[in-house]
Amino acid sequence: MPHTGTKGHVDIVIKPETTQYSEMDVAMSVVMFMAASAGMSIANKMAVDALGMPLLLVGLQCAFTAVIVPVVAYKTVNLGSWSDKLRWLPVSLLFVGMLATSMVALHHCSLGTAVVIRMLSPVLSVIVESFFSNSKFVVTRYTILALAVIISGVVSYGVFQKGIHAETIGIVFMFANMFVGTSERLAQRFLMVESPVNMSDTGFMIYNNAVCALTMPIMMVAFGEFDMNIAGTFASVAPSGWAFVFWSCLCGLSISYVGFRAQRRISATSFLIIVNLNKILVVAFGIVVLGEVYNPLAAIGAFLALLGGGIYTWDRKTVKVRTAARAIETTKKVEDDEEEALLGESEE
Repeated sequence: MPHTGTKGHVDIVIKPETTQYSEMDVAMSVVMFMAASAGMSIANKMAVDALGMPLLLVGLQCAFTAVIVPVVAYKTVNLGSWSDKLRWLPVSLLFVGMLATSMVALHHCSLGTAVVIRMLSPVLSVIVESFFSNSKFVVTRYTILALAVIISGVVSYGVFQKGIHAETIGIVFMFANMFVGTSERLAQRFLMVESPVNMSDTGFMIYNNAVCALTMPIMMVAFGEFDMNIAGTFASVAPSGWAFVFWSCLCGLSISYVGFRAQRRISATSFLIIVNLNKILVVAFGIVVLGEVYNPLAAIGAFLALLGGGIYTWDRKTVKVRTAARAIETTKKVEDDEEEALLGESEE
């Protein structure tokens, strides 16, 4: 925190030293974030196609995180009281639903379709947050422009992309994932900001993933995965398939850490560029490695959806910075008014 003092009428501001990072440190941080972020979608797609059991894969990933986090970050773990755990349980169940619907959707969709359809998430978020009672969602002309570009892009992709009818199941689960994910974020924000529970970030990770690992067998029964020959499936998975399963587990474990690490070392603008570049890399991987083919007009639609997502991300960051600046300006004005009132009283 900066320290301020006065000498006469002159404010003296002592600014904290800015941490300097080496070029190698910055480069490695960016590479790790891109590997975890873009790698999450790629590894999940390759792993679920190799294993053929999306819910089992989610269970393995969550069990991996629930076991590893307490070992590597035991000093920061705070799981709160039983009351805190009970209050957080609905968020954990939404977390389970979000992971499960995402993995099932990815199992039935191409990487390109998954990326494009997921670009509709901001549209749903704007609708929900605008009508949410405690929300202060600010809509600008760029917000409207971004949503219009996203919708036009997704519609173009859906109309012109060949073979998209074969991905109907995945698209349905993708829409379900967006609804569950939006609900999870709203519930999470309420219990972390407005009516907070006493749990640390690592505590949230352990609790969410433990609930997910324990819940997955029930969901596997409900969706018929236990009717499959699990032992035979395991035996048929090639070593490369298990490598992707392990990679997906590492991505799920590390994405939060490497994300925060990258944000500390690069500017907000650079971080947003990398986030959107990752989506392009995922689509490119689907084209080059998996042989996904796009109709030219569908490709334009995919580009528009990604462009709209980039505009929306930039707009939200701009609004956040502007809102913070106004809050600081308002606080300073209130302090100046109070100081003038005190001076006026002293002169009287």
